Amino acid sequence: MFQAYQLGRGLHQYMDGAAQFCTLVVTEQCNLRCKYCYQLGKNSQHTMSREVAFRAVDFFFEQPSPSEGIILEFTGGECTLEIDLVRDIVEYFKSQLRQRPGHPWQTAYVLMFSSNGTLYDTDKFQRLLWENRGHSYPAITIDGTKRKHDRARVFADGRGSYDIVARNVKLLVRQFPNASTKITFSSEDLPYVSESVIHAWELGIKSVAANAVFENVWKPGDAELYESELKKLADTAIEKGFWRTHRCNLFWAPQPSNPDKQEDDRNWCGTGKMVSVDARGNLFPCLRFQGFCLSNYSERSIGNIYDGYNENILRSFYCLRKSLQSKKMCLECEMREQCAWCCAHNYDSADSDTIFQRATFICEMHKARWRANQYYWEQLEECCGIKPDYFVVTEQAISCPI
Repeated sequence: MFQAYQLGRGLHQYMDGAAQFCTLVVTEQCNLRCKYCYQLGKNSQHTMSREVAFRAVDFFFEQPSPSEGIILEFTGGECTLEIDLVRDIVEYFKSQLRQRPGHPWQTAYVLMFSSNGTLYDTDKFQRLLWENRGHSYPAITIDGTKRKHDRARVFADGRGSYDIVARNVKLLVRQFPNASTKITFSSEDLPYVSESVIHAWELGIKSVAANAVFENVWKPGDAELYESELKKLADTAIEKGFWRTHRCNLFWAPQPSNPDKQEDDRNWCGTGKMVSVDARGNLFPCLRFQGFCLSNYSERSIGNIYDGYNENILRSFYCLRKSLQSKKMCLECEMREQCAWCCAHNYDSADSDTIFQRATFICEMHKARWRANQYYWEQLEECCGIKPDYFVVTEQAISCPI
């Protein structure tokens, strides 16, 4: 029997994850100074030229056996600071499509604009969205309630950005009813977990991706507070009926797990399934392997748009899977289901420059989330008679619900 719940079904992915995910980091500059941001090397010196950008588009088209579709993501830094450049890249991409009438990307493409939302309502950005309606997907980050958002997402002078972003989120939801957002929690934000997800839902955002930061910031007592907040979120979702209509990746349907199955022994994040290009035309397995995102090790490029991929470097990324990154305690943990990691963070936190040493700073935080997830399903069955049905849970790394 079909179970009419949404909370616990995971997040949507464009073409169920079959589309190629290509990221252009058009600038390393940002107009915000978010306190938890991993991009510690933001700067105004590295902006992508049109020559590099157009060559990157050509490189995507030159790859053999093109995917069924493509997500062309524009990010930074803050991509809307370079809106003229972004518009030119979009026009060039479409011009290349017109020259390839039989190409699978003719209709199967998404233009994703990952933004902090402060410049969403500007005439130039709105014009870009309108000219590419049906293919545009703007992704704005609002971190929850005003007191939560303004604790971390601030301008250089310390002013909070909530009022501007919340106004633009309301516009976003009117234009894109299926829009999603991203909420990040650090240690100081934990008292606001429940209220922040609920606030995003009440603003009209039906799909929320949220996570506790992977970095080593957690203190004694944080896991207990996190669990309490997630249980409060579960109670509110059931009481107000959000479980029927809204999604958040903090809850998932329990799945039968078999570590011996190949599909269970896989890498968690999107590394290996995407490609990111920096301002110089270097290729990376994801944005976080670029130099301005790392603190302890140098950037880890996998090639460039002129010479192509370096297969010798790529070989290690092909081998990424759970069993080769995790400690024995992780593989045997009864709460291992849906436990996440970031390969670039693993690399930046490792004892040496390896990508095979899994960081476990969020271990207790995940266990708290796991216990709260069990509580949610127990309460949902008790209050509503709903049990989870078993299905394939999509990965959360590159959700795009168009």
